[in-house]
Amino acid sequence: MKETNLNPIWKCPIGAIKGWNDEKKGVLRATGIQYATAERFEMPTAKSIKADGIIEATEWSPASPQPKDEFTDYLINQDYREMKVDEHCQYLSVTIPSNTDATDNLPVMVWIHGGSYVTGAGDYPIYDPAVLVREEQVIVVTVTYRLGLLGYLGSEESTPANLGLLDQIEALKWVKQNIAGFGGNPENITVFGESAGGDAAAHLMISEGTEGLFNKVIIQSAPFGLMPAPKEMKALMLEEKKKVSVDDSLEKVAEVQASIQEIVKPFGLKSSMPFGVQYGEFPLPNEEDLDHEWEKAAAHIGILVGNNKRELAPFVPYIPVLDQLTNTPIFGKYLSEVSIKYLTRKIYKSGVENFARRHAFAGGSGYKYEISGGAPRNQLAGGHASEIPYIFENEELWEGSPILDGITWGKFHRQGQVLRQIWGVFAKTGQIKPVHVDGLIRIENISSKYRVYRSNR
Repeated sequence: MKETNLNPIWKCPIGAIKGWNDEKKGVLRATGIQYATAERFEMPTAKSIKADGIIEATEWSPASPQPKDEFTDYLINQDYREMKVDEHCQYLSVTIPSNTDATDNLPVMVWIHGGSYVTGAGDYPIYDPAVLVREEQVIVVTVTYRLGLLGYLGSEESTPANLGLLDQIEALKWVKQNIAGFGGNPENITVFGESAGGDAAAHLMISEGTEGLFNKVIIQSAPFGLMPAPKEMKALMLEEKKKVSVDDSLEKVAEVQASIQEIVKPFGLKSSMPFGVQYGEFPLPNEEDLDHEWEKAAAHIGILVGNNKRELAPFVPYIPVLDQLTNTPIFGKYLSEVSIKYLTRKIYKSGVENFARRHAFAGGSGYKYEISGGAPRNQLAGGHASEIPYIFENEELWEGSPILDGITWGKFHRQGQVLRQIWGVFAKTGQIKPVHVDGLIRIENISSKYRVYRSNR
């Protein structure tokens, strides 16, 4: 790596990449690197080498077009950096420890953001990996990919399916090819993601074309209980999609996407994440082959998979029945808590247990966790996304968030250090110690938990 006027330059197979020194955060960054190109409703192709030899990587990656993210606004409770939006959003950003040399061979973590496959972006301020990078001496790559109608609804008769997933695969290929130039180890890559990003990480394990691109995954709060979408629901969505074409404006695309999200509401819980991966469409296997493919992947991919203890807690205000239960005299809070526990198991926890059990039975190594962080009387404690400010610490951004109610920043920071170290050690070695930190996290080794159980079946 060379440095010119505080602008580091990395030499990679794709070309020389000029980034920037984020002195405030104590890291180096190469932001807004285009890893692929794609026209609307078309498969991505790798970005070719830049002819003039210098790739400017000093601007944040644009986000995929998306509706307003009310959930994130609710959690952060303050204004944050505006994101540029571009339909052609196949960009990634690399964050590197400031003292890194090209020969350091650091472990690499590739972040796949969540947002129900309709919101979010790799460079969303809430996913700034600077503290994780600085503390754990890892390189983090954040990936932006197509969302919603543009990325997750297709069929053989119309347009390719799983375009967002295919974008992620192109990003992983880019990382594999170029990360050594930043001082990263291309043979030690961990994919990690939360919510829809966790779901994506799980499906990247069984996607055609990902062999050898990574060797570990961290699956955070994947809503396995919402997949797959009912065939009748998918048919309705595809019929509605016919109202938009490659030539229509983004406003028209947004209008049709909103219409799709409205017409699927009668399908209940399944409608809460209507856009997502489609089985039997490239690069994914048929639904009946899923277990077999995940069992095959267990031989060469280590996992850390888990959920938060009260995942549904932050969604109570958005679910009228639960909101009414909470306000019921005398038994309201008890009834609400029972419902939160039931739905957390149905949508998240049962799927996590099944995923971990199958992986262990197939001979794979890994760990299962449950996070319960937060103040005891905070209604968002252990809720969906409550681990995000721990992993991606940012005091300025999260100050005033209801997630932090009842807990000092000092304690929150110390708890965050524990989680970041666990995530970092897993990325480095694939091996972590089973541990129970009261009020924060419980981790179990799936080999000992499930293989012994299997022998007694």
